Parts: sequence; structure tokens; C-alpha cells
Amino acid sequence: MRIGYVVATATPFEFVATLDPERPVSLYDYVVVDHVELDNASGELVNVSLLGQIVKLYRDPYSVKRDLPLYTVIQEVSSNILEVQIAKVKVLGYVLNGELRQPKQPPRIGSPVYLAENEQIAELFKVENGLCVGKLASRDVAVCLDINGIRRHLAVIAATGSGKTWFSVVLIEELLRRGAKIVVIDPHGEYVAIKDSIHRLGPFTARVVKVSKHHVGDLMYKIGVLDSDPEALANAAGVPPGAKKIRYAIYLAWSYAKKVRKATGEKVGLAFMKRVLYTAMRGENALQKLFQQYKGINDGAHKAEGDFPLSDLKQLAAKDRHAIFSALTYLKKLSRLGVFSSRSTPLSKLLGDITIINLAGVNEEVQDYVVSHLVNRLFQARVNHVRGLKGYQLPWPIVLFVEEAHRFAPPKALRKTRSYEALSRVASEGRKFGAYLVIISQRPSKVDPDIISQCQSQVIMRIVNPKDQEAVRESSELLAQEFLENLPGLDVGEAVVLGPIVKLPVVIKVRDRVLEYGGSDIDLTTAWKVDKTADVAQMWRRIFNSPPPPSVMLSASRMRLLHKKREGNKIVIKLLDGDKEVDVVIEGGSPRCSVCGVGKPCSHVYKALEEALEVV
Repeated sequence: MRIGYVVATATPFEFVATLDPERPVSLYDYVVVDHVELDNASGELVNVSLLGQIVKLYRDPYSVKRDLPLYTVIQEVSSNILEVQIAKVKVLGYVLNGELRQPKQPPRIGSPVYLAENEQIAELFKVENGLCVGKLASRDVAVCLDINGIRRHLAVIAATGSGKTWFSVVLIEELLRRGAKIVVIDPHGEYVAIKDSIHRLGPFTARVVKVSKHHVGDLMYKIGVLDSDPEALANAAGVPPGAKKIRYAIYLAWSYAKKVRKATGEKVGLAFMKRVLYTAMRGENALQKLFQQYKGINDGAHKAEGDFPLSDLKQLAAKDRHAIFSALTYLKKLSRLGVFSSRSTPLSKLLGDITIINLAGVNEEVQDYVVSHLVNRLFQARVNHVRGLKGYQLPWPIVLFVEEAHRFAPPKALRKTRSYEALSRVASEGRKFGAYLVIISQRPSKVDPDIISQCQSQVIMRIVNPKDQEAVRESSELLAQEFLENLPGLDVGEAVVLGPIVKLPVVIKVRDRVLEYGGSDIDLTTAWKVDKTADVAQMWRRIFNSPPPPSVMLSASRMRLLHKKREGNKIVIKLLDGDKEVDVVIEGGSPRCSVCGVGKPCSHVYKALEEALEVV
């Protein structure tokens, strides 16, 4: 369909067209112009269809004399308006012999402009075995990303509420379908819900690794305390930077524990370090007895490594018992976190098809420590495999999703984190060893520019903050000014995608997801309802003689009520669990679930009890 004509500023890279105002088109839509190019292979002129994308739209009155009074102008325009629609079109190229080529000549002034056919556009973005994350924002044409583009890392950037986590979950679905192994760094536990919905996608294994024992997870992530740096341990415990005596006490306990492990092979960790400090507080005699148990560590070969500073600990205990006591208090705080142990959790126990590292419940210092420790281990395992080195080997490439990346990799001038070094190493060397980053952030201006610039592919959603827009512009050579100007106007779920992951910069609408996640906005109408948890728990105890398990409550929270009614002495409730309908009947205190059976303490029954409280 013809919609206008080329009228001005025609170059091989862009042109201006006037469009028929009666045939509205959309921003980011695609057009074609008949064009003639020289085929270098044959030396002949060939007729081609030059494909372009509308990157700017505006309307102007056709002609207004500047010397007319303003009222006359308004009266004339409003009564008998004659306007034109102007489009700035970015030239994308033309397809010849299956290849996308760039024109060497501009289109002719006056050339008709046509809306591109869906088939022409689909051919342009066709990718074999691609990651199909959505469709064009302007057309019902699928957009699939080139999986090999992930090798150059990816940044997902968007303001809060624009859909970045939604996109990330969709990307995870596509990667899992292609056999990828994924690790997600999850500061708030938003991705934990993936585990309970992974069956919808296929027979994949999802593991949730927690850092706080009070949060959801299949197993705890443990860090070998003696494999860590004592200064870093002090930081993780929250010891003030200037508390040098407290830090020194921690160092002395750590140093002695390390010597004991090396000499005896014992699995010593935080408990032993606390024992050393507690013994020091009891006095010199108690301390001497402890050292006598391990007298051999200062004899023979071990003495060459340096005498344990027995006198230093004695002197510190004599002069400043408060420092010893404070150090002991901080180590107890570390123990309560449950992260530090005598040995680190083996990677083989952590990894499934997708592993979610649930960092919820611990402070940023501990989160930073865990991320640094884990990323270094993952990267080294890939290096070991590729180079045939000793140590644990990871036999398949991994994709590392880092949510809230500004927490872990801020600009060095802003603050220093341990995670920065680990992530920077993956960003600069990961492609050689099969370790790929997906950096996710709503504040690109607060992510280190060296790391974000290593992410050659970018998915950019709605951004309003000028500093963040500038950070995006500086990190991407491919983002045209027109796209940058339009970022605040993107709808939720729309994104500009550019880099090696696509053939050409493209604006997409992200598809619906299959997996669940917990990052959506809170529904205040629901949130401010009267809390029924205590009443449901009481009913549950009356039926099953035990409190409801947290896992049951969590699963129930994701279900949706379809219907409920009272039939005499029984209450019939129909629920939607994922894509499955479930009937629960409550009669005489004995619940019956159509899926789990009679009298089973399942999540369907919990949800039914919750809904039964409101049945009149």
C-alpha cells in the first residue's frame, strides 16, 4: 500500500517522506521504496526494495503565511485545515541473494513510499534456532534473537516497572529450551517462583540456593571461612572500618584456625575461631591449655611458616578484653547468617538447568561477598574445563543473570565492591571460556561503564532519568539519537534491542511469559485486606494437628479463585493452579482435593480454607 513519497534529505542512510494523513502509520513501522543499485558481483544495475524504519513522526500545516495575525491563522487552520504528515525514515538496507546489503545511492526524490509487507520484514529478522522473545512493536511479526549474540554479553536496562524482569524471565525460558545452563543472582528473591512453575516449560531442574536460613531455598550456600580473607570476614560481619583492634582479634583467631587445619586436617571454621576468642577472654591459663592441644603446629616444618603470635593474642586479651568480646560478638553474628562454614558448598550440589541464588535476608556486604565468591568459582570451573586444569570443571557454558547489577558492579569512583572484580573478569574474558553475562539494572548510570560497555547487546526499555539515558548513549555505539529520544515514550513491555543479538536495531513487544516470578507491583486492594493467615493456620491445625508448612503457603499464594459456593453443609471451591483447574470440597472438617485426594495437607486445601473464611 502506497502511503507517501520521498521529499527531502535523501541519503543512503535516511530520508524524509511526506505521508498521506488519511492513512495513519505507527512510529517504528517499516516501509519500502523501489530503488536501483549496482550489483558488484555482476556489474549490472538491479531493481531492489529498499527497506526503512520510521524513527520520527510529526504533522505540519501545509502552508501558513507568517505575516497573518495569530487569530486569523488559528481561525483559518481550524476551519479549513490542510496538513501533511512527515516521517523521518532510517534506511536499513535491501536484501539481495539472501544477504542484507547497505545501499550506496540515496532513493530518488519523489519515489513512492509503501508499507512493507509482513513477509518482507519477517525475512529480514529471520534467525535459525533463535530466542523468540516477542514481536515487533508495530507489527504482528515474531522477533527472535541470535543465541550466539549472548557470547558478547547482554545488558537489560529499564526504569522500575517497565518490564525488565519480565523480559529476563522470557529470555530464561528461551535459553532453557535451547539447553542453556543458567545461574541467576537474585537480591530480592524475585525469581524463586520459577522453581514451582518450571514444570510448565518442560522437564527442567530448578534449584533455589538460599543465603539466609529464614528464606526460601533447597539448600544453603556455604563459604569456607578459612578460604576467605579475614578483612572480608570482618566487613561481612559489619565491623566498622576503623575498629582496628576488633579486626586484629578476628585476624588472630582466623590465623590460628588456619594453622590448625593445615597441621591436623580438622574441619575447623567459625566455631573454632569463636572458641579461640572465648578462651582468650577467660584468661592466659585457659588460652595456654588450648594451645597445648595443638602444640605441634609450631614445631618442625610448620614453624618455618611463621610462629603463631601467641604473645599478641595474650597481650590483646590483657589490654583490651572489650576488643576480644566485640570480635566474638561479630563472629556470632556471622554464625547466625549461616553462610560461613568449615567448607564451601560444592558446585556440583548447586547447579541444575537453572540455579537461583536467593540473596534475600542478608545485608549488602554479605550479598557482595557471596556473589564475589560464587562468580569466581564458576568462572574458574569453566577455565579449568577449557584448559584442562586441576580442580572442579564445569563441562558446559553458563549464562549468569545479575539482577540489580548496580549493587554489585558500581563505578569504581562511587564505591568498591568485591563483586566488581569477579564480574569484570567475566565481562572481559568470559567469552573465551563460555561464561556469559546478562546484566540487569534500572540505574545504568550506577553500573561501572567498563562492564556495561562490554555488553555489546542491549535490551533497553523505558528510561526517564536523563543521567541513565546518557549512560545508555555512552555505552552503545548503535543506539541512534531518535531511539534515545523516544525511550521515555516506550510502553511497558516494549524494548529497543540492538547489538550482535539482532541483525538490526529493532523495537519489540515482549511476549507473555510461561514461568512465574515475584517482581510485579503490589496490588494495594489485595494487600490491605484483613490478614487471614492466623485464622487459616488455626483451621489447618484443627484438621491436620500441625502448623501449615511455609512451602504450602507460598504455593497457595500463587493460585487464583475461579468459583466458590456453599451447598448445605459443604463448601465447594474451584481454583486455578497454573493452567490446571482444581476442585476442593470442605465438609465436616474433612477436605477433599480433586488432585491430591482426601485429607491431604496440600496447598490447594490451604487456599480453599483461606477462601472458605469469606463464604457466607
